[in-house]
Amino acid sequence: MYVMTVVLFLVPLSILGIAWRGEFRTSKEITHLDWRSYCTKLALAVATIFTLTALASWLSWTYNGGSPHGMMPRAGLWVTLGPINKRLLVATLAIAIFARGKGRLSAVGSAISDVFIIFLLSNLERD
Repeated sequence: MYVMTVVLFLVPLSILGIAWRGEFRTSKEITHLDWRSYCTKLALAVATIFTLTALASWLSWTYNGGSPHGMMPRAGLWVTLGPINKRLLVATLAIAIFARGKGRLSAVGSAISDVFIIFLLSNLERD
């Protein structure tokens, strides 16, 4: 289950990696940076943190014996990261509203894929 979790989370991490590479390339060029460009970088940073904390939370949930069948696992890192993940998801989407360019779409796409992966892993664990 751990390997499948890490492999599935490679999708949003690769989306973010491509977006960061594009941001670093455009920052090397002489361009006018306005506040929306900074929002793009902030949205990508928050989306990256959200992806990593979602991965850590899911691995902690599984490691501590989590089950979607109603049995709660013992306390672990997932207890702390759960509310943080919800706030990071909202922050990613809110900041991306004000961002500009392809990085904005990548931040939103990675956040949506994170939610889909968590939903998928929850349903796969039920079987």
